[in-house]
Amino acid sequence: MAEWEVYLHYLTDHMKDIKAGNPIEVELTDQDIYEKKMVKAVIAKKKADLPGSDNLWIKNQREEIDPEPWGVKVLEEVGDLYYQGSRGAE
Repeated sequence: MAEWEVYLHYLTDHMKDIKAGNPIEVELTDQDIYEKKMVKAVIAKKKADLPGSDNLWIKNQREEIDPEPWGVKVLEEVGDLYYQGSRGAE
C-alpha cells in the first residue's frame, strides 16, 4: 500500500467532486520517495468509503498532519507538476 500526503488547501476547491466520488487532478507527495506528482485520483474523507485505497495523509498550513488518513486511489499521473489550476488559496 502506498502512502500519500497532500495539503488540505489543495483539496478545498474539489470538495464537491470528492464527496461525489469523482476523480480530481491534484498534487500529491509520494511519502515513500518524497516525490511530488500531479495525478488524477479518487479521494474519500473516510478510507473505509474507498475500498482498496491507499492512505492519504492530510496536512494543514502549519504542517500538522491529521491523525486519521483519508483514502486515495491514484488513477494516473497527468503530467506537469506545476499545476495551473486553483489550489484554494485565492
